[in-house]
Amino acid sequence: MSETAATSFSVDHKVVLILVGLIGSGKSTFALAMQQHFQNFVRCNQDDLGDRRKVEALARASLSKGSSVIIDRTNFDESQRAHWIRIAAEFEGTAVWILVFDTPKDVCAARLRTRFNHPTIPDPVDALDILERFSSQYQAPLPREGHQRILYLPPAEQETQYSQESIAAILCRLRDAPAVVAPVVQFEGRLLLAAAGVVAGIAAVGIAVMRQRRQS
Repeated sequence: MSETAATSFSVDHKVVLILVGLIGSGKSTFALAMQQHFQNFVRCNQDDLGDRRKVEALARASLSKGSSVIIDRTNFDESQRAHWIRIAAEFEGTAVWILVFDTPKDVCAARLRTRFNHPTIPDPVDALDILERFSSQYQAPLPREGHQRILYLPPAEQETQYSQESIAAILCRLRDAPAVVAPVVQFEGRLLLAAAGVVAGIAAVGIAVMRQRRQS
């Protein structure tokens, strides 16, 4: 890593970086380059490891050793992302960042038609079928999910070969993005009803005690 790239991006805490995007959106190209240039980030990829449990195990092992992790999966809905947010919560002071590869479905499809080197889906026809299924299930990240930073990366800002400096620039943008604030759930109405119920209960007990005393 060049000195410029090394000094332009730094954080004083561990990070779980969740990549989000359809198949063919550019996640692994970024993750592989980032792992090469920023070796304190460990790439956790299900295509390489075989299943999600192994990805979870690698993420936990890496975080326990003080490394940050890149979750290189589609992570296409809230339930998928929740696994990694829960793991981050197991390690005090670990931040959760989301990088969304905001690549339109037709662009993903065009890429998949010419991709024959994928480790688990080498057939473009199969890849296009998966794209169709995942695109119908995709859910954009919501503030309530528990991440602290989010950045959307459209195709115009993606690269086929990321340099150290370009990755550092993206990470700096993500680090410096506005903090994600989860919505406050309004409980006032429920609290008032609960309080009214408690008061009513106390009043009923008081009345019963008074009646008992009179009868005695």
